[in-house]
Amino acid sequence: MKTKSNLSRDAILQRLKTKFVGRNLLYYPSVTSTMDVARKAANEGASEGTTVVAEEQTKGRARMGRAWINPRGVIAVSIILRPEMRQLLRLTMVASLATSHCIEQATGLETTIKWPNDVLVKGKKVSGILTESALRGQSVDWAIIGIGINANFDPKAYPELANIATSLSLELGREVSQLDIVLHLLHEMELYYLALRSDEPIHEEWQNRLETLGKTIKVKSGEGMEEGYAESVDSDGTLLLRRSDGTLVRFVTGEVTLSTE
Repeated sequence: MKTKSNLSRDAILQRLKTKFVGRNLLYYPSVTSTMDVARKAANEGASEGTTVVAEEQTKGRARMGRAWINPRGVIAVSIILRPEMRQLLRLTMVASLATSHCIEQATGLETTIKWPNDVLVKGKKVSGILTESALRGQSVDWAIIGIGINANFDPKAYPELANIATSLSLELGREVSQLDIVLHLLHEMELYYLALRSDEPIHEEWQNRLETLGKTIKVKSGEGMEEGYAESVDSDGTLLLRRSDGTLVRFVTGEVTLSTE
């Protein structure tokens, strides 16, 4: 699918309504990885809210060290934040809620969240999220949230994605405005991040959007694999899995699949 983009640095800044997220904007038609650019900027002291936007990544990365397929039409955004240590684990909630709301507002499509932070449309992945952080003593030096959204992209062109991923254009039957997606995303990111900083209970809304809970699943974490009932999540996003013998195991992160998959 050949896409026409309406993204540019000037176009974003002209319509941006945030106070700090995206105000310092680094825009690239193509880049190796927005996370790499953001990490360099963070280490050089970039202000909180500094945002890297790219229409194409040549060396994009996903969770668990995987590559992220990012041709044109897949929006890549990385945002530098400087949260408190106690808020660090909840950044995945901020990112997945912001992305979920962004997609719904820009397209009208209904979304759910697969623990810990994949955003789905009709059960297929439409967005992936990656977080990185650096500590200085007992405080957070910086944190970066990386978000990839399949906007105008045909996953069926990639055999490894055909059965598990979708895109906004595929679901709508038409191309979407990548500019609108980015503007909604930056606005929602700021709202949810400020809610986190104010200790608002965003965990409850995030939990209500999780499609993982109430199902028998497998969780791969490191070299281990556990199977059980996805019972609940606690306030920092940890997944509580009930084994068949009744014992409870907790996962801070991991890869989830349904037991029937």
